[in-house]
Parts: sequence; C-alpha cells; structure tokens
Amino acid sequence: MVQLVVDSGCDLPDEFLRKFSVPVLPHTVSVGEDSFGDQRNPAKMSHFYSMSLVDRSRKIVTGPASSDDIESILQGLIDKGCKDIVVQTINGTNSPTFSNARTAARRLTQNDAIADDISIHVVDSQTLFSGQGLLALYTLSLIRKGLSGTQVRDRAEQFRRKIHGYAAIKDVYYVRERARAKNENSISWLKATAARHLDLHPILSMHPDGSTVTDTVRGYENCTEALFKLAIDKIRAGELLAPMVATSIAGRVEELEKVPGFAELEQVAREHNVKIYRSVMSLSGGINLGPGTVAMAMATKD
Repeated sequence: MVQLVVDSGCDLPDEFLRKFSVPVLPHTVSVGEDSFGDQRNPAKMSHFYSMSLVDRSRKIVTGPASSDDIESILQGLIDKGCKDIVVQTINGTNSPTFSNARTAARRLTQNDAIADDISIHVVDSQTLFSGQGLLALYTLSLIRKGLSGTQVRDRAEQFRRKIHGYAAIKDVYYVRERARAKNENSISWLKATAARHLDLHPILSMHPDGSTVTDTVRGYENCTEALFKLAIDKIRAGELLAPMVATSIAGRVEELEKVPGFAELEQVAREHNVKIYRSVMSLSGGINLGPGTVAMAMATKD
C-alpha cells in the first residue's frame, strides 16, 4: 500500500495522522532562543496557542523542513518496508520544503544501497494549511482504493488545481508585523491602522502564486460568517468536486464550534451529505496569520 507523508503545514485532523500512521515532516519554529520541530502534536499546539505564545511581542521565526530531516524520515519508512511513498508539501512558492523534499528523494533513489523497486513521489500541494489538509484527505481516499503511487500522485496533482483555500484574518496589524519581520511590505502601516480602527477584516484567497484579498468585512463575526458562506453556497449549488470541506483554527479545535457561521455550515453540510473536517491550524499558519484566524478549503467543479 502507498504511504502518504505530509509536512507540518498540513491541517490534517490528528485522528487521520494516527489512523493512517502519516509521518510529518517538521517545520522549525524558533521562539526567542528556543527552537523545536513542529510535529503537529495536538497537546503542544494547543499549549502554544493557549499560552499566547503567538503574539506581536514575541520574536518567532518559522523555517522549512530540512532535506536531511526529510531524508531521515523517508529512510526510516524504507527500512520499515515501504516501497511506494507519496510526499505532499506546503506550496513551493511559500516554502523551500518542496525543494528540500525533492532533494532528499533524489539522494535516496540514487543511492546504490536503495532497492530499485523503491518509488518516492514528491507533490507540491500548491496550497496552504486547510488546503493541504483537504488534499491529504483526498489522497488517503485514493490510497484506500488501492491505487499505485504514480496514480495517486497524478490524481492528487489534478485535484489540487480545483482547491480553493481561504482564511478570515482577525488582526491585520499582526499580519503586517509578521510580514515585516520577513522583510515583506505587502501591507502598509496606513492600511493596517485603518483596518484596526474601522474593525475591518479581510478574507484571503490562497492560490499557487500567493494570496489575494477576496473580500473585506466589518466585524470579525461577520467576516467568519462570510467565509463559511462561500462553502455553504457551493454546497447548496452542488458544485463541490468532493463532498468534504476542511476547516482549521489558530487555537483550540473546540473553539471552531463557537465561530459565527460554523454551525450553519455544519447544518447545511449534513443536509447535503458533505463532511466537515476540523483541525488545529499548523503553527506555521498561526504564526504568520495570527491567533484566532480561521481557514477553510474546498474543491469545486469550476
């Protein structure tokens, strides 16, 4: 059977990581002088958010999974007898993890000590966070059908083109400060200050080339309702390519139930036999988009 591997940017619900023994390529997180690899451990992630370790006052830096770490994880899978491996990473435009994964896979497959029947397929998800989670969920469904690694890779690459990922931003000023820490100046001080004073919150649309603002809403409760309405409208119109929607929050996963608009999304989904998946947002996502941010992804037929 094909073995799926994801990186820690992937908002795949913890029960799926455990049920299907999905290894996680760890992004690095540095808080002050302390650094650790993000393994998507639910307890550590909840602690990270609940202790307000993600805020503007702290110096926090995230980094990609290194090629050496990736190679070590893949070698471990090979040693356990895995012969057909599919690795899915965060958007290669946003992180070197995809490039590092290809480097690690190439080193292994060119190693004379590795058997010729070992196949490692590296897929750039071309999306982020909940979008990665949706792609991983779809990929697991393909694996359960008994498809080969090559078939899984090809189908996943087709599916990723139909994924629409969104995020409702709670604090624009926070996003600006994080961007400035990476020498990015996409949000001006004037825009960030105006958004704070006017209680404006953007909905970001995440795509292969980056992200754009798809809507700006006054009041965060109205913003999350507008976010979930994007999926509600697609569900009612029968326009989902797969009957599932992935959601995540930069906080405790239980908090999703209290987010305005989420209950309606779940109700409409039940009426149309669509599954809603919940996850804690990756630390990379929470650190860059801010605490309280809610993300959502779906794949549509258009």
